Order: sequence, then C-alpha cells, then structure tokens
Amino acid sequence: MGRIGMRDIQRFNQALFAKLAWRITTVPNCLLARVLKGKYCHKKNFLEVELPSSCSHGWRSVLHGRNLLREHLGKAIGNSQSTRVWKDSWISLDTDIKPFRPVQIDALDLRVSDLLTDDLKWNTQRINDFLPQLSEQIHLLRPSSLGTEDIFVWQPLQSGIYTTKSGYRASLQAPRVPPSLPNSITNASEFSWVKDIWNSQCSPKLRVFLWSIVRRAIPVGENLRSRGILSNANCCRCGSLETPVHLFFQCSFAQKVWDQTPLANAIPIATTDDFKAVMIKFRNATCLPPSGISSTILPWICWAIWTAKNRLIFEGKSQTASEVMLRGLIAAREWIQAQAHRQPIKLPALPAPQGKHADRRRAGATCFTDASWDSTSKKAGIAWIITESTETPPRESSLSIANVASPLMAEAIAIRSGILAAADLDITNISFFSDCQTLIRAINNKLHIKELFGIISDIKQLSSAFVSISFCFIPRPENCKADELAKRALRFRVLFV
Repeated sequence: MGRIGMRDIQRFNQALFAKLAWRITTVPNCLLARVLKGKYCHKKNFLEVELPSSCSHGWRSVLHGRNLLREHLGKAIGNSQSTRVWKDSWISLDTDIKPFRPVQIDALDLRVSDLLTDDLKWNTQRINDFLPQLSEQIHLLRPSSLGTEDIFVWQPLQSGIYTTKSGYRASLQAPRVPPSLPNSITNASEFSWVKDIWNSQCSPKLRVFLWSIVRRAIPVGENLRSRGILSNANCCRCGSLETPVHLFFQCSFAQKVWDQTPLANAIPIATTDDFKAVMIKFRNATCLPPSGISSTILPWICWAIWTAKNRLIFEGKSQTASEVMLRGLIAAREWIQAQAHRQPIKLPALPAPQGKHADRRRAGATCFTDASWDSTSKKAGIAWIITESTETPPRESSLSIANVASPLMAEAIAIRSGILAAADLDITNISFFSDCQTLIRAINNKLHIKELFGIISDIKQLSSAFVSISFCFIPRPENCKADELAKRALRFRVLFV
C-alpha cells in the first residue's frame, strides 16, 4: 500500500504461470505445448478449455496463469484468416474490445478475412453491414498485404510480448479489498502515495522521511509508546502528547517556525487533521519571492524541525524558530539550484554515413523515405527518393494516404512503398535511410512494435527479393528533401486507402 516495493506473492505467482501460458499460446509447436495440449485440449483450444475435475497441480497452475493472460490478450491482423470477428479482441491493440450485437446464425463464425477484399484491403460495404459503429477504428488497422499469419499480442505493452513484470502490474488492476490500516491514516481519501510523496519535488531522503511519517515509522512519542519503548510520550518543548501533527505543526515552537516561513497564504490546520490531510492542504502552498523556492516547502521545514528536536534531546543545543526556518529554506533552495544546474546528457550528432553505410551507398542504390501525419484527419503524406547512381537523376514519388493511425505507421508505409518501387525498377542492391530511429530498430529486429506487425512483416518478406538491402537511420537535416515531399503530399486531396 505504501509503494515500498514488496510484491503480492499470490499475484506474482499467477504472473509467472502466465509466462508459461504465453509460450504455449505463441509457440504451439514447442514440446511443452504439444504434451500439455495433447493430454488436456482435445475438444477445445488452450484459451477456451475449462479446468477439469481431475488434473495435475501443474496443469491447474498453468490454467490459473492463462486466466490472467486471457484478460489482456489481443490479435494483430496479418491475413486475418485465424481471427474471429465476435470472439477475439482485434479491433484495438491496447484494450480488450470485442464486437457485440445481435448476429444472424450464418454470421456467428465470421472471420476478419471476410471483411477484406481479395487484395487484402478493407471491404467498406461488409464492415458497414456488420460493424458500422466500429468502421472508423477498423479502417485504421493495416493488415499484411502479403498474407502473413495473425499473431497474439499482449495488450498492456507496446511490444505486444508478455513479460512477468507487466503481467503482475495487470493483475494489480483487478479489484481486491485492501488490508485494514490504522485509524490515523484512513481519513484522507484524496491522498496519493505517488503524487504527495514519491513524485514530490524534494530529495530522495526527504521522500523516505515523509513516507516514514505517514506509515508511523518515525520515532515520535505516540509511536514509541504504542510499541512499548517509552513511558514518556510527551513533547520535549511543551509537554503535550507528541504526535506527528503536534510535533510538526501544533507545537508552539512549530507554529512559530511556520509563522516565519514566507508562505503566500496561511495553511489552516485543524486539531482533527492527520499528516495525510495536512499534506493535501500543502499541495498548492507556495513561497513568496525572493525566497527562490518554486517547489513545496513542507518536507524541508519538517526536516528542519525534526533535526532541531534531535539536537535538543541528544546534544542539548537549542535553536530559535527563525534559525530552524532559515535552515529549511536554505536546504530547499540549494537543492533546487542543484537540479537546475544538472544539464541533460547531450548525445553527439550522428556523422554522415561512413564505413559500412558509405560502402553500401557506393555499392548500390539509395532510397530516402519520410512521412508527414495529421492527427486530426488521420491522413498522412509519404515520400521516397531513389538514387541509382550519380550519373542518373533521382526518382521520387509521394502519396497522400487516409486512415493512418500514427506517425510511426506512416513512416512504415513510406518504407514499404519505397521497397515496392525499388523492386519495380529491378534494383538488386539498395540501402534505405529514414529519420525514424524507432522504425529502423524495429525492422532490424532490435525492437518489437505490435502496431506495425503487418507492415514490418511485409517489409521483411519483400526484402528477401534483393541481393543486399539495409535499413539505416539518418538525422532529419539529412532527409530534408523527402520530408518536404511528404509534407506537400499531405496537402493533396487525392487519397489512397
């Protein structure tokens, strides 16, 4: 509950078994999958089989993990022949969306391939007949134009590949009654561990300090007495019962410290407030200039009050309220200035292609691709420029395309169009250059992106027709001409689906 990092062992165990279920689902020909499905999955497939009355503990555990997997399992469309329209989650790659409407008997076993034309383009008439309300979302999907098989994807991750870590996080979304907490920290329903503690603008040491106060782990009189450590639980300054709220806000010394703190507005603290409620009130508290403090001052002043109390008890040194306040302000300002001076690491600019990239340029043709995308209309302009040699003029082309889900999708379509154009020109050796590093990593098998499954599959399949082909990243300033063509194409009215 306090985000300290201790896992729920039951949920984590289920996430581990879901890893086995993922392998059985995605690698059906492995030995584990063949043995288990041969014994238990005779009438139904693995994702639909029910728990038998008599089975091994291992199979029972695998099905327990499969239940978690099934809640966030989707299908990425390739040739769409194995994806069922009404039973599989295929319309969205991020959330579980399954069409639901009264269906005629002859359409119960409808496949997504039935919604495509012979050239693997969406059949608008068929979609309007069966799923008119989802027509716009369906048209944003890009099936493989070369007939790649559909695959399962894990929806919570962009890669679409299941991991135990993401499975555990997904299991935490399931409702569960939280354990009972002490009465002193159950009153602030608006309190957020992340917002009020772990993302607060202060040093990591002070975040742990705030967490200790809220979790009653700080050694104040009330907490020590509840553990039987001290008989005297009174404040060392005023003699009242020492609670976290009293020590930091209600004690006469603490009140003097806060009165001298240059807050823009006074923060009213009631006698019934606990520390969580006080933290909520301090969310928008700001210090007046010229203090130089732009973040919350609460943790710094509380830390100054805490250290001043310890010095009084253990060293016999007392400080005035103004000294404690100044110590907190100085510490806060020094930390804020230190963060401002931390410069982000600047990666050196990528030089012009040299070495193997330069050799590839000299050895064959080059193709520069780029895309431009409009988030409002979901339209994209794509362009490619092919240069075969220095003696021949470059060949270029651009298109305006509708129903493009993202700029990354537009970049992938641009490269696929460039490959098709190079194949039509009978080019055998070519290097492709794009300023989209994410796409280049995905093509070179260093990154998995579920959204691009169909197009990446087409690119790899088309690449096999060349004697040599490479895909390289270049900085955007070196791709200005293709970028200009793509932006110009985006303004055209003639659209290609």
